[in-house]
Amino acid sequence: MLNDDLHFKESALSFWKLFFFLSISIIFLFFDKDLSLSQKIRERSNHLIQPIYKIAELPNIFFNNINQHLNTRNKLIEENKALKKKIFIQSGIIQKIPPLKEENKRLKKLLDSQDVTTSSRIQIAELINVNLSPFSNKIIINKGKDISLFEGQTVIDTFGILGQISEVNESFSIVTLITDPGHALLAVNARTNKRIVISGTGDNRFLKANYVSLNQDIRQGDILITSGLDNIFPEGYLIGEISKIGNDKDEDFLDVKVTPSSTLTSNKEVMLLW
Repeated sequence: MLNDDLHFKESALSFWKLFFFLSISIIFLFFDKDLSLSQKIRERSNHLIQPIYKIAELPNIFFNNINQHLNTRNKLIEENKALKKKIFIQSGIIQKIPPLKEENKRLKKLLDSQDVTTSSRIQIAELINVNLSPFSNKIIINKGKDISLFEGQTVIDTFGILGQISEVNESFSIVTLITDPGHALLAVNARTNKRIVISGTGDNRFLKANYVSLNQDIRQGDILITSGLDNIFPEGYLIGEISKIGNDKDEDFLDVKVTPSSTLTSNKEVMLLW
């Protein structure tokens, strides 16, 4: 019986508490309707709550800024790659105009030439292997029949002629460099416009000018470019610079060495011409 009385008392107390709070709520609702107390309280408390909103928004602002920064960075990286590729290709085209001040007439002729102004198709390829033995100077590139390469195709880098494709496979090709001992081409001295036969030596550091007569006008520093008359390379691309001239009276020809313009040992990418 004692427990039942206590339970009854607790229930009665709860009822009166409920009645009291309901009454207060009704009074507040009545005054709020006429006096708009809650609206005034909200307006006055906004300046206190606003910093809390700003603090709550900080993580969202932070992550948005980080995301924007990363997107901008990635966009700049892609643009940088595209510009580097464009510069790489343009450097191959510019080679067709030898920078020789003393040859203004020839330079003008090259600039006005249809072969120079007509842009050829150019494809970039990557090196996957290099073989620079004294008996064979060859490199392997990662392009082949998959992009319609063909034997005899011209290969250049940003500085000059590298060589020509000697073997084409499905996804790779072999390029014989101009320094290969079995390779030869017909060059033109840009200063004198005289033709010179150039051959490989097996040493990637220099080429050899063949059959240069003892009285021929040739100087150290002369620039040699492709003639286009040997049906091997197109006209106007840099081959190299005459670096040494030996004159042995017992020989019928001058001993002339040519330093290649192209960087035969440090290329990572090359260009293919059509």
